[in-house]
Order: sequence, then structure tokens, then C-alpha cells
Amino acid sequence: MVQFTQPAKSSVSSFPSIQAKLASCSQVVGEAFFPVMVEALAETLSARWVFLSTLHPVDRGKACTVAVWDDGPGDNFEYDLKDSPCENIVGQGACCYPENIIDLFPRDQMLKDMGAVSYVGTPLRSASGEVLGLLSVLDEKPFEDADQAAEVIEVFSGRAAAELERLATASLNERLGRIVEDSVSEVYIFDANSYHFELVNRGARENLGYSMEELRQLTPWDIKPQFSREQFISHVTPLRNGEIANQTFETQHQRKNGSVYDVAVQLQYFPGVENLFYASISDITDRKRAEEAQAHLAAIVSCSSEAIISKTLDGTIKSWNSGAQKIFGYTAEEMIGKSIRLLIPADRQHEEENILAQISRAEQVNNYETIRLCKDGREVDVSVTVSPIFDSGGTIVGASKIAHDISDRKLAEAREQLLMGEVNHRAKNMLTLVQVIARQTAANDAETFAQRFDERILALSASHDVLVNSYWQNVPLDELVRSQLGHFQDIFGERIKLSGPSLKITAPAAQAIGMALHELATNAAKYGALSNDEGAVEIDWKLDGEEISEQRLLLDWIERGGPEVTKPSRNGFGSTVIDQILSASINGEVSLDWFPTGLVCHVNCPADKVLDNLEVSTQKSRAAAHMGQSSTSDSARILVVEDEILIGMEVSEILKAAGFEIFGPVATASGALAILENQMCDAAVLDINLGKETSAPVAELLSQAGTPFLSISGRSRDDRPAIFGGSPHLAKPIQSALLVRELGQLLAPVAKPNPA
Repeated sequence: MVQFTQPAKSSVSSFPSIQAKLASCSQVVGEAFFPVMVEALAETLSARWVFLSTLHPVDRGKACTVAVWDDGPGDNFEYDLKDSPCENIVGQGACCYPENIIDLFPRDQMLKDMGAVSYVGTPLRSASGEVLGLLSVLDEKPFEDADQAAEVIEVFSGRAAAELERLATASLNERLGRIVEDSVSEVYIFDANSYHFELVNRGARENLGYSMEELRQLTPWDIKPQFSREQFISHVTPLRNGEIANQTFETQHQRKNGSVYDVAVQLQYFPGVENLFYASISDITDRKRAEEAQAHLAAIVSCSSEAIISKTLDGTIKSWNSGAQKIFGYTAEEMIGKSIRLLIPADRQHEEENILAQISRAEQVNNYETIRLCKDGREVDVSVTVSPIFDSGGTIVGASKIAHDISDRKLAEAREQLLMGEVNHRAKNMLTLVQVIARQTAANDAETFAQRFDERILALSASHDVLVNSYWQNVPLDELVRSQLGHFQDIFGERIKLSGPSLKITAPAAQAIGMALHELATNAAKYGALSNDEGAVEIDWKLDGEEISEQRLLLDWIERGGPEVTKPSRNGFGSTVIDQILSASINGEVSLDWFPTGLVCHVNCPADKVLDNLEVSTQKSRAAAHMGQSSTSDSARILVVEDEILIGMEVSEILKAAGFEIFGPVATASGALAILENQMCDAAVLDINLGKETSAPVAELLSQAGTPFLSISGRSRDDRPAIFGGSPHLAKPIQSALLVRELGQLLAPVAKPNPA
């Protein structure tokens, strides 16, 4: 092997014909130069083969031919450098093998296939010394002058290397240019002295709406409305001074049509020969909108009165807003990282599994009403909506939960249900009262039934108006009196005189006193002081006694100046109402005196049985104590509890007629319990609602004693308290035959004989 260095200029200049041949090749540039050059080199050296190759861009153990001469133009190919003379060129530099090349490189199969004998080659280097490729000449005979061959190939290699480097640089610049031009980012290059744009890529031009010719007349501050010339130059001065390597900031660009869009700018300065600014700019309009929307959403979430919570698929809480704190009482610090199950009652833990199962199927849970726990242990009614949360790849990673406190709505619904139940109860009680009045009027005043029935219904209606206006509580006594004597309003103050303190009485007392006043007024108009033009009526009331617990209400009805009156031969419905109803409903002591000068009715009752502003007394019902005496009768003993005493009397009369012995009727739970303390009944008929209380305590005592009972009420069977759940139930108005039959069936297992 003969190794050599670059020949001296004097030796190369000794080949004027070679230089002339090379010069003729230079008339062709670019990739077309290489085929011309390898042909000229082969002709100069009278050689069979010439290869001009570059190194493989990835595998540096291979070479790729750019131009091939094989007694004529040949096809380019790729070959391995290992164990070949070309490998030595790349690794060691120029070399020449005048003969026996196959013996020197026995592993190079390509040499054997070619039948090559001699080889000379040299590396092609860039201006910086980097090996770009190689130029090699092979022949099927030995070189006659190896030194001359080496000198000739060196002459040609310089020109070939220069053209390779020029093309590589041009190709790189072209590729970079295409990349910059097609980049999704906006690219701006502007002069560091004039600040005019020199290059603006297509993305920027299209977004701005300017042509390149128009942009060459503009500067950065022409498209950045937030900057003046002075402000922009001052802004980039640290970059020009080398104080910073690059500059990033956000601003706005203004399009040709005047609209603006948000951009993020990364600016670099290239001093020296270039003396340019390079700006890479991204349109961040969508990001800004997303940030604004996210900030807006965050503000809504933060300020929302609803609980907005996010959690992972295992129930771990990731976010917790102020609404959640307001509803549940926990702060965000207390709950983030904890399990959502802390809010779920023990008997509802299964709900979380069901919700997560739906979320894992990408389903949404809408307006699910349930109960959750607060920090203080309270249960709160909530309506929950749960939605899946997806990551950027569409995978479900969690859930967002919105919980709305529906406690107020639930309370309103409960109040509405209670109100409807109360309305239903009172309406059915009223119908039952009408039923009782009709029966009693027909039984006692058959000849004048229609007139007396109408009068009593109108009186009941008048009392009802006063009760409604007083919301069924705190009924003014004077208004009640005036309502029952309404058809005598023209003579109030003259012939009808009222006197007494301002008192407010309970609804049950108002109904009982109202009915008694109506019967007294009706009797006075027909037979007494109001049946002529001279008679008068005084109605007085007062409280007697200093201690509240001992106070009594005294109510007097005094007639004067009417026709002479005598005591009737029999008691009608009116007398029953005045005597029995007042006695039973308000524990009243009633006296009716038929003086010749006029009827006098005196009522004396405990104040706490009548007045709404006194505490309920523990005094036992007089009627209850009387009725609780031990009985020697063989008839079944029935306790009747009913706060509408007229209805209670009607029930008692029906049962008496059927052969039962009656305890009561009694209007309060305490009165019923007082009876049962002295003697247990065989069965009971219990009205459920007793004014401000229920008969549940009586039902509990009867249940403990194993005594059967049935309920009567305006309520439905399903709306009863639990203690009544196993007992028969009759809805008001009452059917007499059904009441007797149900009670008989209830008493069937009892040892006493059934009533006839």
C-alpha cells in the first residue's frame, strides 16, 4: 500500500490538461456535476471504475454512491465499508494500492466480483475537516504511475468535496426553510437595526392577513397594539445587550382587519453578521379562552351554594367548595384526601357502590335524592347529580358530584302533607258533626227538622269562620259570642249586652261553647227574652282565682223581660248540647235555672281547659273519674276517646244502643288514662287526633295490657302513627252498623258475651 498526503501545487500544476478537464466539469453544478466529474476522472486515468460516495446518514459503516462510472454511467448503490479499502480511506486518509488489491482485501467480495486489480482513493472533506464521503478509482490492470494517479484524484476530490458541502448546506437550508414556512407556530425574523420584518412564515401571514410585501414595510410594534416603538425597543434592550439569552412574554397581535388575538412570544437575538431577531410565536387565543372559562367556572364553583365535589374512582375527595362546607360543615382541609363515605350513613353505604358502578360505565346519576351526614352528626336531605370525569385520553379517572340541600323542600313537603292531613281530618270531623247534628235533630225535632237542621249548620259554620280566622287556636271569646248571635246584631248594646275580659280560648272549647250559645240564642228567640220587643240578655264572663293552676272560667247567660218561662217537660237536643257537651268537653259544671223572669245558664269550668294561653293542667277529667268506677254489668266495657264531644256522644249512643257499656266519651289522653287507672276496659274506640295531642299514649297502654282497640279518624289507615298499625280503622264520617260490627269482631275472643 502507498499512503500519501495532499500533493503540492507545483505537482498538480504540472497537469494542465487535467486542470482543463476539471474546469470543463465545473460548467455543471448541483447533482448533475458528479456524473460528469466521474466520467472525466475515468477518462483522465484511463480507469475502468470511478465511485463518488457519501457516508450513510445513519449507519456510518456503509457508503452510498452519488455517481458511478463503469466503462459508462452506472447505477448508484449502497455497500459495506468493513474489510474494504474504502474503510481505510475513511479511517486513515488517502491511499493507493497499485496492484494485487484482491489479495490485500480478501474479505471484500465486491472487489472479487468486479475483478479489480488496482485501487486509489481519498476522503472528501468539508471546510471544517469533516469527512463527507470518498472518491475512489479502480482498474482491472495495475497503475502504471501510482503517484500520478494519486495526484490526479486529489485534484478532482477538492472540487467534489466543495460541491457536496454546498449541496448539503443548500439542502439543509431548504429543509429548514420549508419547516419554518410550514410551521404551526408563527415565525418572524426582523432586522435588529431597522426592526422591519425580513421573513414572516405562512402561518403568521395567514393569521395576520398581510402579504410578505406588506409585512416588509411593518415593524413589531405595528402589529402589537400594547407596545409603542419606544416601549418595544426598551423591552428588547436586555436581549440585545446579552443580559438574557432569550425573552418570553405574552401580548396581543392585531390583524389587518383590526381584530386582535392573544400570543405567546419567544424572542432570540443573533448578533454579528446576521444582526437579526428571531421570534417564535404561538396563538394562545384558545388557551386564554379556556383559562378564562376555567377561571369563570372556578369562581362559580367557589361561590356556589351547592356542594360541588370531585373524587377519584375509589371515592377519595380531590376538591371541596365552600358550598360543600356550608351544607356538611367540613372545611376543604378536613375533607380533601378523605373518603366520600364519611358523608354517607351506615345504612346507605351501598349507594356509593351503585353510583361508582354507573360512573365506571360512563353513565350520569341525575337528581338522586338521599340522606347524607353533616360534621355535627345531623342528617341532611340532598339531591345528588354525579358525572364521570375523563382524562385527555378519554379514560374515566373520577367523578364530579353536585349536592343540593333539599331540606327546606322536604320540610315544605312534610308541612304540606301535614296540612293536607289536617285539612282532611278537620273536614271529615266537620262532616261527622253534620252527620251527628242531622241524626240528633231528626230524633228530637222531627216536625221542624229542616228548619232546626239549617239553623244548627249555620251556627256550626259561624263558629268555623271564627276558628279559621284564628288559625284554629287562640279564638277570641267575644268574637265567638257575636258569631253565634249574629242575626241579633242590630240589638247588640241595647237588648244584648256583653261584658268580660279579652280572653282567647282553644278550638275544641270554642266549638263546644259556640254550639251551646247557639242553642241558648235559639231558645231565647222562640220562647225567651228575645221572643218579644222588651226582653234582654246579658252574657258575662270572667276569670276567678289568683293562682293560675286554680283559676276557673265563669260564663253566665241571663235572660230578663221576656214571657214567663217554665222548665220543659223533656230534654231535647239543645239541652243535651248545653249540659252534656259542656260538661264533657271542658269539665264544665252547668246549671240551667228556669226562673219565671227568664232562663239563667251558669257555666263554671277550669280555666286551663278553655284558655289557650295557660299550661295544660294535670287535673283529671271529672267525667273520666266518674265513668271509671267499677262496673257490675256483664256488657263489654268500651272506652270512647273523641275530642269532638258531640261526635263522642254520638259514638257512645250508637254503642249503648248495641248493648255495650260506655266509659266516656272523654276528649283528652289524660282523661282516658285516668279512667284506665281505676278500671281497664274491654275494648276502646280511639280518635287519633285530640286537638294538640294524639291518643297514642292511650293506645300504648292498651297494647301493653293486651286490650284491643280500633281507631276512628279523618286520617287514612296508612297515615296513622305506628302504635295504631295493627288495629282496625274506620274513616270519618262514621257508619253506625260498620262501627258495631268491627267492634263486635274485635271483641270476639273476649270471654264476656257479645252484645245483642
